[in-house]
Amino acid sequence: MSIRIILSTIIGAMLALIISFACSSETMIKPKQHQIVISGFEFVPNQLKVSQGDTVTWVNKDIVPHNIAIDTKQKSLSPEIASGEKFVYKVSKSLSYICGLHPSMRGKLILSP
Repeated sequence: MSIRIILSTIIGAMLALIISFACSSETMIKPKQHQIVISGFEFVPNQLKVSQGDTVTWVNKDIVPHNIAIDTKQKSLSPEIASGEKFVYKVSKSLSYICGLHPSMRGKLILSP
């Protein structure tokens, strides 16, 4: 075998190992699922530390509908969430939110580094 073939084989094997390690380390960090209960006209918990890619599920246990709106713009993230219903959101950034129907209800998703 020539030196060129041996070196090509070694370099190819090293690249395969590097790519395999990079792919396996990405899959070790799995997104988490969080739950926020809407009860007594409050978000419980009202602050939650999350990571990008996590999902947050709001569960309405009040007898009236609520929704999730971006605090700074009052832009709705969710439709109205009726009693007993849920809304799921995939986290992409930190977020201050309110209930668009009951603006005194406030919450915050804090993105962890």
